[in-house]
Amino acid sequence: MDVKIRYPRNVILRRLMTMVGRIILPVFAKVQTEGINRLPKKGPAILAGNHENIIEVILMAVYSPAVVEFIGTGDVPIDPRFAWLANLYQFIPVKRGNIDRTAIYTALEVLKAGGVIGIFPQGGIWGADIKSGRSGVALLSHLSGAPVYPIGFGGLKGAFVKMMRFERPHLTMRVGSPLRIDGSSISKNDLEQFSSQVMEKIIELLPEEEQKRHYKKYEKFDLEIYVQSGKELSSIPLAHDSEMSIGLGMFFHYPVLLDTLKRNIGLPVGCLQNIGNPVPARDVEKAIQAVLDYLEYDNPGFFTYRFGMEKGLWVKQGLQSAITLLSDHPDDSQFIIMPVYEYSENGKVITLRGSDSLHPLI
Repeated sequence: MDVKIRYPRNVILRRLMTMVGRIILPVFAKVQTEGINRLPKKGPAILAGNHENIIEVILMAVYSPAVVEFIGTGDVPIDPRFAWLANLYQFIPVKRGNIDRTAIYTALEVLKAGGVIGIFPQGGIWGADIKSGRSGVALLSHLSGAPVYPIGFGGLKGAFVKMMRFERPHLTMRVGSPLRIDGSSISKNDLEQFSSQVMEKIIELLPEEEQKRHYKKYEKFDLEIYVQSGKELSSIPLAHDSEMSIGLGMFFHYPVLLDTLKRNIGLPVGCLQNIGNPVPARDVEKAIQAVLDYLEYDNPGFFTYRFGMEKGLWVKQGLQSAITLLSDHPDDSQFIIMPVYEYSENGKVITLRGSDSLHPLI
């Protein structure tokens, strides 16, 4: 495939944007950097970091001595709040969940031209058991010979809201030593192992308190659903530990999923974010059906990309089963959804219920 790209693109504009970023970032946040001197002034090089929101993208662009060419989502619309910024800077779109050869070849052309690629290999969702990342970072490093610089961004959770309130959250950016994938002949297993190594190094660069949730030895997802008709409240029986309850538990435990479906894609799923409170039955059904329609007609790989094929299908199957269960109740009923998350830490099993319980406040 013949891919043509001029690198670096938009040099003057990007330099201006990063210069402005260096000036205004300290106004909104307390930024602590470490190992920035390790970052190369020119490529080929790959910068790989953890990903939670747009802040780490800004930090990577602002504090890199080179102009970074980012690889970003091409399968889901960008959050409207930040779309203008992404469109202004520009990035290489990749259709996640598929083998996007155009994106791969475009990134290789950038590296071949001595460019620096910015990538977030975890794939958008980072649970306790998702440390391997996606093999794209390993493939790019292998095909181009470019070293990978692991970067750990800390203090991201809730940081954007705090910044908008001028609460100046404490953000950290730590750069590790570059990693290289060895060997001229590389197997799929070698790529996966290198991707895991990159992710492990990124985790090690996070603040100590943020590393804990990535080293849980055990975790379990579940869901409780209650139906309220008049003054009567009863539970809807689910087969606990079944693929349905696990899939639904995962769906409601990752706030970024519903945020993306609502804000980026525009699906009417706001009622599903009202965790622990009564929600009209028909609203819940319409919201879940909208998600299923999106999977059917627009983006079948939305969950399988984020959770892997098996667990991604559990989420879809859980939503399909929920439609059947909920439709058996009167239209004036209200449902209360309560996710349950259980994990083991330091030999102690901890059970959490409610909104965002996967990432309790530290």
